[in-house]
Amino acid sequence: MRVLAANKFYFVKGGTERYFFELKRVLERHGDQVVPFAMRDERNEPSPYSDYFVSNVDFESGGPMADALAALRVVYSFEARRRIEALAEATRPDIAHLHNIAHQLSPSIIAGLNARGVPVVQTLHDYKLICPSYQMMIDGEICERCGDGRYLEAVRRRCMQGSLARSLTVCAEAYVHRFLGTYARGVRLFIAPSKSLRGRMIAHGVPAEKIVHLPNMIAMDEYEPRYESSGHGVYVGRLSAGKGVGTMLRAIARSGRVGLRIIGTGPLEDGLVAEARDLGLDNVEFMGYRTGEDLKALVGDALFVIVPSECLENSPLVVYEALALGKAVIGSRIGGIPELVEEGRTGLLFRPGDAEELAAAIDTLTGDPALAIEMGRAGRRKMEEDYAPELHYRGLTDIYERAMA
Repeated sequence: MRVLAANKFYFVKGGTERYFFELKRVLERHGDQVVPFAMRDERNEPSPYSDYFVSNVDFESGGPMADALAALRVVYSFEARRRIEALAEATRPDIAHLHNIAHQLSPSIIAGLNARGVPVVQTLHDYKLICPSYQMMIDGEICERCGDGRYLEAVRRRCMQGSLARSLTVCAEAYVHRFLGTYARGVRLFIAPSKSLRGRMIAHGVPAEKIVHLPNMIAMDEYEPRYESSGHGVYVGRLSAGKGVGTMLRAIARSGRVGLRIIGTGPLEDGLVAEARDLGLDNVEFMGYRTGEDLKALVGDALFVIVPSECLENSPLVVYEALALGKAVIGSRIGGIPELVEEGRTGLLFRPGDAEELAAAIDTLTGDPALAIEMGRAGRRKMEEDYAPELHYRGLTDIYERAMA
């Protein structure tokens, strides 16, 4: 099978790209050919198809004219449509599998693939299909105002980074593709990595028969479990709104003297460092951005991993990785997290934003390290049994066959 795989970035920028490249390896291991399509970038992995990639656009810099042209590209990129049509003509794919395409590529590529008769499926890594600003969150609260097509709410509340111009752009993007039926008619099947995301999509108008639940996968041979620890907790992720890091700091202040390592960077980093200092948390260490074996070693040394999100997480990779490394997970009861963390078996759950309940969960595991180790072992077994690449591949090929039928 020849699969045209589209994602706006062709380098590992985040969890979506890590899944994208792992899926590419799994498909190729089974003899399938993967034809990538993305945006040009000096950080890209090498590809024989890079000449077809779209030109680079930087949404963070440029004058008024550059900003206006970038906005037009977000709404509808004729360049991206032209290039993906040329790529489809040259490679004749059996199916196209889209991932994150908004803004840098734009939904225009769906129309280009339709014009060439290529069936399209898309994995929904976020809520962009029903929320112009991706997250379904504003001012620290869950927001579903745009879910039924009332995209002007994104402008009224300036949901896109607090910018009126950017909010107008994503509002126009949403209305244009709703009017054109780009997603409704152009994508044969959507793939939801979590039941939570699938339910939200259906509640806001996506036909149930068009959206299939298929959890993500993790390459187990790349994660060596380590059940002993130094007795501390760890957080891995962005230091940004909706991640619940402030709640976690307040929980650490309420609990015993357990150590906490925070791995990651983001726009709230300076404020969180100051908050930790104000709370007298000399047992909290900000480790900065870490990747690869360094990151695995830091997580492997922990007793448990905390995922304190207050936004509608889809199917967070950090939970997969923590369980694969044999670590118990303390996660908030929101989005797709409870689908991965089984209460009392692979970890503990708490109410989002509730520092007291989180502190109690932390105290439970620090007070009973043997329980945390047993949860880590159960988590590793869960990953091996339910989220292995071979199982994912079988489910995905079934979806491809349905879409091509």
